[in-house]
Order: sequence, then C-alpha cells, then structure tokens
Amino acid sequence: MPGVSTRERPVRRDRLEFFSDAVLAVAITLMVLRISPPGPERGEGAARVFWNVVGPQIIFYLITFAVIVQLWRRHHDVFDRMPERVPTRQVVLNMAFLACVCLLPFGLEYYAAGDPTMFATAVYAVLIALCTLFIALLGQEVSGTPSWHGYVMCVVFLLAIPLAPLFGSWALLIWLIDIPLAKVWPRVFGNAEA
Repeated sequence: MPGVSTRERPVRRDRLEFFSDAVLAVAITLMVLRISPPGPERGEGAARVFWNVVGPQIIFYLITFAVIVQLWRRHHDVFDRMPERVPTRQVVLNMAFLACVCLLPFGLEYYAAGDPTMFATAVYAVLIALCTLFIALLGQEVSGTPSWHGYVMCVVFLLAIPLAPLFGSWALLIWLIDIPLAKVWPRVFGNAEA
C-alpha cells in the first residue's frame, strides 16, 4: 500500500513461521556440512583416526541437533499462540532468536576445531543460551507469562562453561538434561510456559 511504512504493518504469522522454519533447517544443514572427514589413512589406524577426528564432531553435532529440535518445538508452541498479525516486538524477538540460531554452525565449528577450552565452550554455550533466552522472551511476550523453563535452560547451557576445565568436551552432555526436563516441567509446574 503506498504511503504505509512496513513498521506500521504487522507481519502475517504464517509467513514468519515459514521463514523461521527455513532458517532453522539451513542452520542444521550448515552444521552437518562442517563435519569434515580425516585425511586418508591406511591399515588399522584408520578407524582410530576416524573416531578421533570425526567422532567428536558427530557427537557435538548430535547434541546441538537435539537442542535445536527442542528449540524448534518450543518455537512452534509459541507460534500456535501468536496472533494472525504478529506485532513488531514479537517479530524483533523472533529475528533475534533466528540470528543466534544462524551463529550456531560457527559456534559448533569453533568448539569442535580444537581442544574444548573454557573460552571455546563459553562461545558455544553462550550462543545456545541466547537462542533459548530469545525464544523464552518471545514466549513471554506472546503469552504474557514468564517462560521459567526457558530461563532455567539458559542457566543449564551456561553450566557447561565452568564444567569444561573438569570434564573437557563431556561438559556438553549437561545440555541433554533439556530433553527429560521438557517432559517433566509441565507435569511438575502445570501448564506454565515451556
């Protein structure tokens, strides 16, 4: 419409949801494309080299994939409650969430590229915690109720940072607590925002 700025026109929910799903799919695809095979090895050492080089990359990918699947599920739960015309504030929070998701392939590659130092763990964990924070804020904006599970998960993701010096790359396994927590949370705390 001539003379009407895009700031005054809310975005349609279905378009925003389709765009968001596409961004999440691309992020997951980029993460798997960053898994690189080792150089050519001969003999019995090939399996050991493969496991030492590719094994950790695959494990980190699978952990991050599980986290992104949980974020995607929460994202769709939030979108089910959104109005047909999404207000600007909700669009901005959704775009902040997607911007953090787009950085996850970088965080994964940076983390998996070398030793899991506390700094590399911090970069990776902060990116995932930010994704969780923005989806929690979006859920709160849509429903009007705090997303306590989302805020708790931000803390859980950040717990990998102090655990890294003690457990190395195994510190990321703390993130898998999100899967059972997502199932238990509604039963324990009722239908509070997940």
